[in-house]
Amino acid sequence: MDNTKDMILSLFNLEDTDVEDISFRNLNNEAAANILLRADYPPCPDCGCTHPQIKGYTLKRINHGLLSDRKCVLFYNARRYRCPICHHTYYEHNPFVYGSMKISAMTVNNILRDLKNYNETFSSVAARYHISPTSAASIFDQHVVMARDVLPEIECWDEAYAFHNYGENSKFVFTILDFRTQNPADILPSRSKEYLEAYFSKIPNAERKNVKMISTDMYGPYRSVIHDMFPGAIHCIDHYHVTQEMGRETDAVRIRVMKSFPKYIKGTKKTTDEYYLLKKFNWLIFKRQDAKDKDNKLLFDPDRERKMNQKLGKLMNYYDIKQQIERLHPDLEAAWRLKDGLTDFYTDNDYKTAPKALDDYIYRLRRSNVREMNQFANTLRNWREEILNSFIVVKQTMRVDKDTGQVVVSDHRINSGIMENRNSILKCIKKNANGYSNWERFRNRCLYVLRKDALPLLNPIKIPAKRKKEENK
Repeated sequence: MDNTKDMILSLFNLEDTDVEDISFRNLNNEAAANILLRADYPPCPDCGCTHPQIKGYTLKRINHGLLSDRKCVLFYNARRYRCPICHHTYYEHNPFVYGSMKISAMTVNNILRDLKNYNETFSSVAARYHISPTSAASIFDQHVVMARDVLPEIECWDEAYAFHNYGENSKFVFTILDFRTQNPADILPSRSKEYLEAYFSKIPNAERKNVKMISTDMYGPYRSVIHDMFPGAIHCIDHYHVTQEMGRETDAVRIRVMKSFPKYIKGTKKTTDEYYLLKKFNWLIFKRQDAKDKDNKLLFDPDRERKMNQKLGKLMNYYDIKQQIERLHPDLEAAWRLKDGLTDFYTDNDYKTAPKALDDYIYRLRRSNVREMNQFANTLRNWREEILNSFIVVKQTMRVDKDTGQVVVSDHRINSGIMENRNSILKCIKKNANGYSNWERFRNRCLYVLRKDALPLLNPIKIPAKRKKEENK
């Protein structure tokens, strides 16, 4: 019995002096523990009388999800006191649960800890701790309420297709990310110009004036919102979104050329060589001329080992395939080289040299006479100022070179790499749960996961019964 008692005391984080009686039994495939705490006669909360009387006991059933193989239940005889002076009645201090909940505090803490992992869902956590998914969601709602952070000085804006908000007629989730801390300041249910201006107009002007730089993609309304609500902030388009747009235009050239050839050889179901090359090896279009493979060897090395291509009926390497693709249409080679020119523009220039280099690159795009490249030239001209702003150095880091032992100073420009990572997590949260219908719960879950220092509330909030019923529909 002593070993069983010690085990139960350890499970419920109790000392031997805390309990008056304790027992353990198996009840309908559940591990059941009966506990009676030692009377401590707490003073009356109304008048402060230090000699209350024991009025009676109330048996409470508490779920305690510590055992993985079966449900664990705690039968707790809650002692109720009566004040002999003011006749007020009250319960003794309950170390097992928050308030009047029927799930132990330790189980609640474990649930909230597990929900910090974006791969977890309410259903997976509920199954682990032998409660219902609705209970897990209710625990989260009561303990996790994430407020908006102060707008950061350097922030990134971006949207992700992660939540369909019917009220705002939006399928995008808009995130404001602190570039320095990598924590989201807030997550909104819409990216529309009207919604964003209404949202930012409620934030004090002094706080908005503190914003120094904002990085976005090339979504037109962002420019208007920044101009109207953040007149002192520098607006920039980071290289990721510009490169992404160039990738779309380059792929549009490939698709246009591919569709100009018949898909099948006349009278057969065999794919034509042209269609095969542009469909099967479309990924090669996005590789640089000097790209290397995982073995650090040049991908387009003419002397690279050749292998038999059954479709084309000859030995070929990637250099041969590249040459054959370029011969299909002059626009393909032009688009391929102009795509690499954009990468060179970002790697070879700084804030002083970028203006002339960008103008020269736009001129090359227009001279190519490739329809898609001409369109991209117009895009660059339209966003010229914001693209050049992305060359501004926002921070510097120092490191000691392991070979020379000298201090190397590195300049860092603003980029959206962290934002893209955060967006992927938002999408995972949505996908793992097969979607959310409750916006507040989705927002709180995303902020709770993404903020490194996010903590749940120790004292749970009370959700009105009507609202709780609507949220669980």
